[in-house]
Amino acid sequence: MRRSLCGPFTELIVRTVFRRALASAALALAASRSPVFAQTAPAPHPSATFVAPKVPLHVEVFVDTNKWGQVSHVVSMKPSADKSFNTEAYGNAAQAFIRTPNGEAIPGLYRLSYDYNPATLKVRRSVELIRAGGVDPNAPGMVTLYQRALEAARKRREAAAEAATTKLPDFDKITHPSPAH
Repeated sequence: MRRSLCGPFTELIVRTVFRRALASAALALAASRSPVFAQTAPAPHPSATFVAPKVPLHVEVFVDTNKWGQVSHVVSMKPSADKSFNTEAYGNAAQAFIRTPNGEAIPGLYRLSYDYNPATLKVRRSVELIRAGGVDPNAPGMVTLYQRALEAARKRREAAAEAATTKLPDFDKITHPSPAH
C-alpha cells in the first residue's frame, strides 16, 4: 500500500481542487462545442487592398548628398496629386545612396525623378546631378539621423520605465529597524 506524502486533510483539498479543475475543463469543452458559443468573436474586417492609380504620376525630389553618397538633406520636392505616391517617393529618396557606375560618390545637389506608369504598374527612378559640391560632405545621412533619434527615444523610454519602478527599501532595514530617537 502506498503511503501518502501529505496528511489526509491536504489530500482531500488536492482531490477537491483536481475534481473542480476537471469539471471546469469539461464544462468549457462542452460550451465551446455548443452552437450558442460557436461564434462569440465578431467577424474580422477585410484588410485594405491596394488600388493602383489610373493616371501617370511624376514627383521630383531635390536632395543633398555627403561624401559617402548618402542623402543628407531633402532640399525640396515637386509633388504629384497623389499624397501616398509623394510619401513613397520622399521615403525612397531619404534612404537613397547615390553613386557613379564605378562606385564613386560625388557630394552635391541631385534631382531624383519618380515616374509611375499605370500601364505597367511600375515606377521608374532617374538621378541627375544638378551641382557638385556646395554641401557639407561630412554631414550624416538622413537614415543615420533617424536611427540616432530612435535610439535616443528608446533610451528615454527605458530610463522613464526604470524611474517609474518603485524602489523598495533594503530587506534588512525592514526586518531589523534601527531604534527611533
